[in-house]
Formats: sequence, C-alpha cells, structure tokens
Amino acid sequence: MTDTPSPRTIHRALPVAAAVSVVLALAWSGVLDRPSEAYLDAALLGAGAVYATARAINGLVSVLQGTEFSIPMLSFAVGEFLDPVNDLVERFSAMMMVALGSLALQKVLLTLVTDRLFNALLTVVGVAAAAASAAGPAALRRGLLLAFTVLAAARLALVLAMLAAGWTDQLFLAGEERARHAQMQDFRGELEQVGRRAGVSLEGDAGGEESGFGDRLRGVGELRPQLAALGERVDAFASNLITLLAALLLKTVLLPLVFLYAVLYWLRRAFAQRESPQRPGA
Repeated sequence: MTDTPSPRTIHRALPVAAAVSVVLALAWSGVLDRPSEAYLDAALLGAGAVYATARAINGLVSVLQGTEFSIPMLSFAVGEFLDPVNDLVERFSAMMMVALGSLALQKVLLTLVTDRLFNALLTVVGVAAAAASAAGPAALRRGLLLAFTVLAAARLALVLAMLAAGWTDQLFLAGEERARHAQMQDFRGELEQVGRRAGVSLEGDAGGEESGFGDRLRGVGELRPQLAALGERVDAFASNLITLLAALLLKTVLLPLVFLYAVLYWLRRAFAQRESPQRPGA
C-alpha cells in the first residue's frame, strides 16, 4: 500500500514549490536582468563621460597654469585665477575612479549571477529543495532550503538592488546629474576659449600663431576681463563639482549597498519565518 502525503506535508511542500517556481521563472526569463544591465551600462557611460570631462578640465588648467602672456612692461600668468580648480578637479577625478570601480564591480557580479551555469545550479538545488520538503528528513530539508535561499538571494538580490537604484536615479538624480555635467562642459569650453585667445596650443589645435605687438596688446585687453570673469566662476564651479560628486557616489555606491542590504534582510526574514513553524514538528 502506497503512503499518501499527509495534509501537513502538503501544507509544507506547496509554499516551497511555489517559491522555487517563481524564482526559477524570474531567473530563466531574464525579465529583471535586462533592465538592470541596461541601467548599469547607462550609468557606466554617464560616469565615464563625467570623468572624461573632469580629466579634460584638469589638463586645460595644467596647461594654462604654465602659460605666461607677456608684452614689454606687462606680463601675467594666464592660469593665476585657476589655482583652486586644479586640486579640486584632481580630487574629484580620484573619487570618480571609486564610482567607476563600483559600477564595474556591479557589472561583473551581475554577469556572474545571470549566467546560465548559475541558473542551472539554482534549478538543481531548487528542485531538490522542493522534493525534500515533500518527503525528506528534516535536516536535509532545512539544508537544501537554506542552500536554495542563499543561491536565490545571490541571483536576485543584486538584480533587484540595481532596479531599485535605477528607478531612484531616474526619479531624483538623473536630471540633476545631466545639468551639473552640462555646467562642467560649459566651464571646459570657456577654458578652451581662454587658451586659444592666449595662443596656447590645445589638443586638436594647430597651435598659436605669431602675432604682432598690436595684436598681442589687444589680446591682453580682451583676455584679462575674460580671465577675471572665469575666476569669479571658480566658486560656483567648485560647488557644482561637489554636488555632482555627491550625486554620483550616492547612486553608484550608497544606493546599491542600501538596496542590496534591504533585499538580503527581507530574504533572511522570509527564510526565518518559513523555518520557525517547522521546527517543533520537524
């Protein structure tokens, strides 16, 4: 005579089978993976563009600081107004490497957990956990369920964290980041104009042309007010740079960590609640 599963066994096995089915469907369909990957790619591209602009500004400032505009009885350093910018941009660039490194690490981890090999391992453990919950020793049941929970957390936690970070970025940070980056690009354009007016050879330029005394005198008259105006913008540029850096670190480092912790905490609580009723009668 074949033993039929008791109602208690069915009550215990059905939630496990349902959870395994949902997790495997999400894992193999990739319905959550694609937007997460798209967000990371866009974040890497945007952060890379900001970093490139910062390095370009750093290079321009370095060139201008070593440039002296001189005519008889009058000389001044073109970059004397830009001394505070150089150190600030170098520090900004160093912190941007942290943000880019965080995004690159998230990309690598996402590639690993969305691989078919990982999905196959998750499937094997999930099916075994579902089978053991229907008919199996308590120790084996708990061990397989724990293994499946750990693998499911690794498979879904990062994806869900990326989705949450992406939605938060789009709602609150993306517009501000674009506006701040546009201001950086405007500042870079002004530096390039100053460099060309001072006859500095910039990347992509043929270099300054020889000019007569009258042209150089006229150049001094035009350049000094432009440099003074640029110097007055240094404080605003510094504030803009710090705000942009804070937003980038928030979305590339802090938000992923916060959402990842929240997802893992929820999964741990769900596992603890699933196990607690089983222990007295296991």
